[in-house]
Amino acid sequence: RELDKAMAGSFKLSYYNEYKSYLSMSEDEDVEKCVVANGDEAEVNIKDGKDGKKKKKKKEPAQTVSFADYYRYATGLDWFFITIAVFFSMAKGFSWPAVMIIFGGMIKSLTDPNIDPLSVDMSGEMKKFAYYYVGVGAANILTGYFGTAFMDLAAERMAHKIRISYFRAIMRQEIGWFDKTSSGALTTRLTGDIAKIKSGFSSKVGMAIQWLTAFLAGFVIAFIYEWRLSLVIMSTSPLLAIGGAAFSKVMVSFSSAQQKAYAEAGGLAEEIIGAIRTVIAFGGEKHEASRFNEKLDDSEKAGNRNGLFSGLSMGFTMFIMFGTYGLAFWYGAKLIGDEKATIEDVMVSFFNVLIGSFAMGHASPHITTMNAGRGAAYEVFKTIDRESEIDYEKEDGKELSPGYTAKVEFKDVDFVYPSRDDVQIMKGFNLVLEPGKTHALVGPSGCGKSTAVALIERFYDAKGGQVCLDGEDVKGLNLKWLREQIGLVGQEPVLFSTTIEENIRFGREDVTKEEIVAACKKAFAHKFISDLPDGYNTLCGERGAKLSGGQKQRVAIARALVRNPKILLLDEATSALDNQSEGIVQQALEEASKGRTTLVIAHRLSTIINADKISVIGDHKIQEEGTHTELLAKEGLYHMLVTYQQNVQDGDEDAVGDLPTYDEVMEASSTKTPLDRQDSTGSNVSKDSIRRRRLTSQKSYVSATSDKQDMVDVDLEDGKDKKKKPEAEASFFEIMSYHNAYEIVAMIIGCIGAAINGAAMPVFAVLFANVITDLAALAVPPTDPNVPKDYSNTNRWALYFALLGVAMLVANVVQIYFMTLLGSSFTRRLRYKSFRALLRNNLEFFDRPENSIGALTTRLNDDAAAVSGATGVRIGTFIQNAVSLGVGIGIAFSASWKLTLLTLACIPFVAIAGSVQMLQLTGDTKSQQYEDSGKIAAESIENMRTVVSLSLEKNRIANYILALKKPYKSQTRHVHLFGISMGFGEAVIMFTYAAVFTYGAHLMDKKEVDFNDVLKVFSSVIFGAMTIGQTMSMLPDYGKAKASAFNIFSLITSEPKIDAYSDKGQKPAVEGTVEFRNVKFNYPTRPELAVLQGLSFKAMKGQTVALVGQSGCGKSTSVQLTERFYDVLGGSVNIDGVDVKSINVAYLRQQMGLVSQEPILFDYSIRDNIKYGALHREVSDDEVKEAAKSANIHNFITELPEGYNTRVGEKGTQLSGGQKQRIAIARALVRNPKILLLDEATSALDTESEKIVQEALDKAREGRTCLVIAHRLSTIHNSDLICVIQEGAVIEQGTHSELMSMRGVYYGLNKSNSSK
Repeated sequence: RELDKAMAGSFKLSYYNEYKSYLSMSEDEDVEKCVVANGDEAEVNIKDGKDGKKKKKKKEPAQTVSFADYYRYATGLDWFFITIAVFFSMAKGFSWPAVMIIFGGMIKSLTDPNIDPLSVDMSGEMKKFAYYYVGVGAANILTGYFGTAFMDLAAERMAHKIRISYFRAIMRQEIGWFDKTSSGALTTRLTGDIAKIKSGFSSKVGMAIQWLTAFLAGFVIAFIYEWRLSLVIMSTSPLLAIGGAAFSKVMVSFSSAQQKAYAEAGGLAEEIIGAIRTVIAFGGEKHEASRFNEKLDDSEKAGNRNGLFSGLSMGFTMFIMFGTYGLAFWYGAKLIGDEKATIEDVMVSFFNVLIGSFAMGHASPHITTMNAGRGAAYEVFKTIDRESEIDYEKEDGKELSPGYTAKVEFKDVDFVYPSRDDVQIMKGFNLVLEPGKTHALVGPSGCGKSTAVALIERFYDAKGGQVCLDGEDVKGLNLKWLREQIGLVGQEPVLFSTTIEENIRFGREDVTKEEIVAACKKAFAHKFISDLPDGYNTLCGERGAKLSGGQKQRVAIARALVRNPKILLLDEATSALDNQSEGIVQQALEEASKGRTTLVIAHRLSTIINADKISVIGDHKIQEEGTHTELLAKEGLYHMLVTYQQNVQDGDEDAVGDLPTYDEVMEASSTKTPLDRQDSTGSNVSKDSIRRRRLTSQKSYVSATSDKQDMVDVDLEDGKDKKKKPEAEASFFEIMSYHNAYEIVAMIIGCIGAAINGAAMPVFAVLFANVITDLAALAVPPTDPNVPKDYSNTNRWALYFALLGVAMLVANVVQIYFMTLLGSSFTRRLRYKSFRALLRNNLEFFDRPENSIGALTTRLNDDAAAVSGATGVRIGTFIQNAVSLGVGIGIAFSASWKLTLLTLACIPFVAIAGSVQMLQLTGDTKSQQYEDSGKIAAESIENMRTVVSLSLEKNRIANYILALKKPYKSQTRHVHLFGISMGFGEAVIMFTYAAVFTYGAHLMDKKEVDFNDVLKVFSSVIFGAMTIGQTMSMLPDYGKAKASAFNIFSLITSEPKIDAYSDKGQKPAVEGTVEFRNVKFNYPTRPELAVLQGLSFKAMKGQTVALVGQSGCGKSTSVQLTERFYDVLGGSVNIDGVDVKSINVAYLRQQMGLVSQEPILFDYSIRDNIKYGALHREVSDDEVKEAAKSANIHNFITELPEGYNTRVGEKGTQLSGGQKQRIAIARALVRNPKILLLDEATSALDTESEKIVQEALDKAREGRTCLVIAHRLSTIHNSDLICVIQEGAVIEQGTHSELMSMRGVYYGLNKSNSSK
């Protein structure tokens, strides 16, 4: 009570101030950015933490780097490549205007009225032009190769240097910079932004130059040949420009809205999958699927609107384009008829104006890509150019002599965190760590204990005062040398995804194997490592997930010891461990501390009783100092803390002389520790969560189940997953059968529009051939000069062009809009059904390594998106292309079957050329090749404190560069092949022109065809063939679509063994008796390691049963089996005598409330988080408040500005650990459970938070059956039954007093815990 009076108010004020400061930070940082391509300003929403309203601010124009700065990494060789590429790109850009000159000359030769066809060798004349086409084609091979390959080669070289420079710059930054920078944003820039930068360097630059050259050359040539016609054609350009800009602005708006909605849905999916155990425990699967579906609804609506305006945009463009054709031929006929121009002038001018106009459109996206690259480069280069305030690369700074004493002093230190400079952490802080002594820091959360560790490591610099080592300010010491003198062991140490030996070797590069073994023996880790199948070569898994907490701690201690540090920093190194693991680790720490200056931070005061000096922090500075005895004698704050912790222990203190020693207890109870420690949350304990967000790692396990989606073989010998590529694919008809009636109607209407669109190009070919014939007729001088020339035919064709434009306007709107409706609806349904089916899976599915959060969210997005390769707009394109080719071939055969056959023989080559061009248009980043380097980067950035404390920056950079080596070589080889393909793609079309016109001239000589027939055949078939190329380019996507469809359909139709969606199973009235009968179980990850081996115990209705034992003994497994997260392999788990396997899964879980060590809260309000506990029914506000009162959290909530409407942030990061725990208790209580499961619910809390939460738990247990897992034995003394578990079975059970009187393992553990 005295402690309550003295400290409760300050705790509430501390939490409240932290909460307010976090909100003030959010006002500036929690901004939802909207992508806007056109316009300088946009509105963005900023969450106001005070009243929840949204403010609107004007978005500043996107910042870019200058072109000179953009190419800062170009060397002399790169500039040589770029210069060659620019020259050949300009030459390639001139090729199409040149081809139009050749085409105009050819038409003049074939239609010149002054030439007698009988006296001219048509074949010979055409051979001349064929040579021209062949020459242009050969030139295109060279220009295509050099213009593409050399530009891409320079881009790859520059991007490679940027990747390395950017990662090196990230590794160079101080921790304060990381506090204000999202690790996700950094890894995204390493992949996405640098890919954009590379695209801005790549052959897209050459393409932009090519099309700009074609634009200039086209208009210049057009004006030279016929300036009047050029002006007439250009008169429609403003319509295209205005229409295009208007439609583009609207489409960008809808596209941004769609992408934003998809991003929100993806973020929601990631949050839900990351909290899957919580979702399953509270029966939230269907609720979360509905939430996900709501997000998808917004994206579907935006996509449909985008489809409508996309159709209007394309239709409007085609209408103006064909209208312009009609206008051009109408006016061209007038010029020819009036003898102001020849047919050659009209044709060359007409086609070159079109080329010039289209060239500008083709150049635009490439210019946009270049600008996007410059925009992406801004943040990347900004980081590269940033001078770190604490830079490990600087070689300056003093190194103390080898005989330095390692005395650490804090002299009047002031400090605030850079991310929250309005919250004072230290003010006038003074502390002395004597050489070779152990010094302990105690105090409430957020008082500055861990800050002291961070300042000694020089993660940050003090804002005032000094931190000194042997009298020297650490700012003046060489940074690398300083950190090499320090060994750091934290509460949740980070191990990297490599072997145990390599993880220890990170402590010192030149350490020998013998030194590693010696360090492990000191850390009490050698025995458990030696017992593992692969010993020191055992893989630790991501963040050490394949080791238990105690094992990770001991490996981390060994890693610190191989440094042979003079200073040892122990930050909560045992707070999250069970008694047995804590005892081993504590003994290792005490051994490691000998002869070293040691700073210990601990919430459990029993662990620091033997410290040479203890300092108590309060109000930003040291309030009390002295030994344990001295501080108790002062009867101050420390005395109150110790008194509280002793008072909550109610065990007997019998004759100490008769007690077994700790070593004797360990010898009696030691077992081989399982490699995997499965707990109920799989998440890390976060400290100071309000100050900074930390990524929670999910432990991965492999499942041996073989549902339809099981496609992984697990090699248990080496721990590596061997993925099988799924061989099965869904057929086209299976995909079609999944469409509903609404989608089928949309498909039919869209196909009608696609068929009209497909017929348009062959019809255009006929009109084009006829209009040229009639233009040629107008060029023939009339026999009677007084008879006016007949323009009726050309006028009719001009009108037909305009009508064709109207038809294409309607057809494009119908095709694109209705096919978009089809694709959006189908994709949305697949995403929803996939996610719903995903949440239906057992935990075994989520335990598999390949089913990590990132992998599942990526697969969820990619598979549904990939299926669109076989439906939606792709169906429309396929129908359009098929009709175009079919109608074109029909028209061609009607004109000349011989010439048609020759043209068809050229189709494969033209189709291949079209495919290559489409690949160039869509691009191929080969981003998957950078997965290995991305993993290294992500692991390093997320664990930056560990990297910095171990001075691993250079090691991480070297590994990153090594991982880049293979994809870099592959890409530099690929550019040459790509360049040749692009050159061939352009050349084959020219070669086809030469072949067709040469053979056409031969047939004309034989009077089998006329020039009109030649043009019909050529235009009809060639236009159709080019659409084949487009279709072929879609085949890889179609293949992916079938494979993805199979995956989705398999997932949707699969029925897991433990089905929360099923109505099957009994629904008996539950009273609450829980019984384990000879239960046998092992996790699928390690089937050779049994976790439970005949576990039996019984918790009667209303009883509290506590489970104790070492890490990995099966305590948390028991909770998971009670919830039926997994099924037992032998024996049974019974509720009121009924096997849980026969009870309806959802109903079973409704009877239980779960509170874990690190509970997951969702980014809702506090009210909605509490209501989450009873999603199966309506929960009133009165029930919410009553649950909050029972959880001892109501008063705190009401003191917040927004009360129960306060948002808790992602994973509850805006609340302290104790507050999260109490909200989690309220969440469990609101479902009014018959059975309460408490899994380490207070182990990671400080003394005051633990006291409050423990009171809430004691109140929550009243009248309920309760299973408790606790490492702190003092918290379970009042339990009705305590079961001691060893080797997967109960070896002792009874009440606390009964077990103490037995003087067995439990007795020894209690005495060991009390004596520390």
